[in-house]
Amino acid sequence: MHISKYLFFLLGPIGFLIFLLSLTPWHKEENLRAYHGVIDLRGVQDASSGPVDLSGEWEFFWSQEPGQILESFRGTMTVPGSWNRETELHPSYDRLGYATYRLKILVPDVWVGKVLTMSLGTVWSSYRLYMDGEILGESGIPSSNPESGLARVQPRSFSFIPSSNQVVIEIFVANTYAREGGISSPVKLGPSEVMLSTRIRAMFIDIFAFSSLVIMGLYHISLYLYLRSSKAPLYFGIMSMAIGVRALVTNTRLLMEFFPSVPQSGVQTIEQISMMIAVALYILFFLETFTAYVSEIFVKASLGIVAVFIAITLFSSLEFNSNKIMYFHMFIAVTIAYVLFVILRIDFDQESNSSYVLYGSGLLFLGVAIDLFYTYVLKVSSHQLSHIALVFFVFLQSLVIASDRSSKYKEAKLLTEDLQTMNLELFEMKEKLVQKVEDRTRTLNDTLQQINRELEIAQNVQRKILTPPEREIKGIRFDYVYKPLEKVGGDFLDISEIKPGQVRVLLADAVGHGVQASLMTMALKTEYEELKKLECPTFVLRELNGRFLRKFDTLESIFPCFVADIYLDKKEVLYASAGHPDQVLLSPDGKYELLHKTGPILGLFDDLEVELATYPFPLGSRLLLFSDGLIENRRKENRWSTVETIASKAGTLSGSSLQKLLEELVVMEERSRGDEQRYDDITIIAIESRDQPQLSDSNRL
Repeated sequence: MHISKYLFFLLGPIGFLIFLLSLTPWHKEENLRAYHGVIDLRGVQDASSGPVDLSGEWEFFWSQEPGQILESFRGTMTVPGSWNRETELHPSYDRLGYATYRLKILVPDVWVGKVLTMSLGTVWSSYRLYMDGEILGESGIPSSNPESGLARVQPRSFSFIPSSNQVVIEIFVANTYAREGGISSPVKLGPSEVMLSTRIRAMFIDIFAFSSLVIMGLYHISLYLYLRSSKAPLYFGIMSMAIGVRALVTNTRLLMEFFPSVPQSGVQTIEQISMMIAVALYILFFLETFTAYVSEIFVKASLGIVAVFIAITLFSSLEFNSNKIMYFHMFIAVTIAYVLFVILRIDFDQESNSSYVLYGSGLLFLGVAIDLFYTYVLKVSSHQLSHIALVFFVFLQSLVIASDRSSKYKEAKLLTEDLQTMNLELFEMKEKLVQKVEDRTRTLNDTLQQINRELEIAQNVQRKILTPPEREIKGIRFDYVYKPLEKVGGDFLDISEIKPGQVRVLLADAVGHGVQASLMTMALKTEYEELKKLECPTFVLRELNGRFLRKFDTLESIFPCFVADIYLDKKEVLYASAGHPDQVLLSPDGKYELLHKTGPILGLFDDLEVELATYPFPLGSRLLLFSDGLIENRRKENRWSTVETIASKAGTLSGSSLQKLLEELVVMEERSRGDEQRYDDITIIAIESRDQPQLSDSNRL
């Protein structure tokens, strides 16, 4: 047997075994499963954790509606699961009927008063959700009278705010047509933003599957229309588009999201007919690919069976179609068995690139087998893995077609009579191009030298707008490191005594780096000089924000900014941080406090909401400020330059000079970065409170 066959028949059962093992509940905590109608979530400590699966034993009231429940007829039912499935713990009920599920949820403290979202997937065939006796929402119109009900099987989410640590949910479910009744997919609960993210991911998967299948389907159909050498691309393309359409009515049911007026009967018809058409086209594709091995009698009989099922689906009721689909699933199982039999007979040494079809079919069969296992063994809603598996199948088949077309293209190119002439023309063009490149290179070198000269001038100008490190300010000493990524950068700093005994410090970081960012620092310098002596740091930030929004709105200028006032007499520091990274305040004994941001980044909102924070700043205290370039490190395996590590390092150097502190922080950043290049400008400012004027470190040294 060919090695590909060995791998195929070995990996298929192994894949299915891994899937079965993934169903075991050994990894789930027992306290997060419902038991006798109660689930205790009070062990949840993180307010953003979720979603939480509410599966387990719910209270079950057969043929009873919320508000009219007789407690003496209470039972239990496993969710997810069909109510007409008899188990050791639960009796079996009629598939058509109605019932009420009830679950008491013990809500954790971190969720009380928060917006929570409950997500329901597949519920046959309509339901209404109650929260503490109040209606929260519904899908379709559930009713004890089948004539007045309306089926609607659609995943829905409902939000609410729990006011206490206990809520009771009731789900009134009515099944009017489906083969299995009840809640057949997990009910999940979690914070609204977490549930929304989960929902978006699920929708993205379906959108990805749909778009991939449709695009590849159109691609294969186009190949057939262009070449018409084989019908295999045509069958394969239409099959891909059929499964793509089916992806719209399974899992998240995107079709019902975008077209809510589509009736349930229409959704079911699309789902079943697209599946039947895909099976028929797969058979035709397999026949076209391996004609010598496939029986035409089997193919004709299969196409006849599919045609009968399609006709029945188009003209039958919801209930009949729901019941008869199991017979079509049996037909799919027979088809898969026949295809596996044919694969045993195929000589892969003679059939070029057929291994791709083999493994693609294996993935597709595995996905179909998992879906059938969910539906008929577990009797819950399947994950519809078949159309995801088909995406991989389409990809592998595309490799076959691409390889085939590539070889034919190369042969055609070798047989082209004009190839030699084209090569001669290209050679002449190459000689001319070399000369042009040399001329352009000389011009570019001259231009580059001019740009470098101008950048050096800009570098000198930019450094002169920064506070000179030799400036003397009574009561403090300071030093800083300014390392632009290029010749000019986007960081700006200013340290000034705006009043006797009041020193104001500003550190801003224009988004980006290089010339554009440096121009923003020039504008920032101009505007700040007019606002420098405003009463409060928050006033400075608000005015800067307003001016940049009015004057530079077309530049989309956004930047974090940190402003602090040091009051030497009061021995305290007041600061406001607009989107700036956490900064560090060091006490004389080396302990540190992190100065968190107090408002959003400048340049985004007209009405800037920024707060003021105050900390003690006794003699010997140090204020350590830095731009985010110091902590922007993309090496995940050795991250030393974080705010915490910087603060800790600065604390150990509380007795060292400011210059020594700055040098150690630069070394730590370089060590953290390793051999990788720097990604942003770096500015570090160190300010120390002193009881008498002293020269800066740079002058002393």
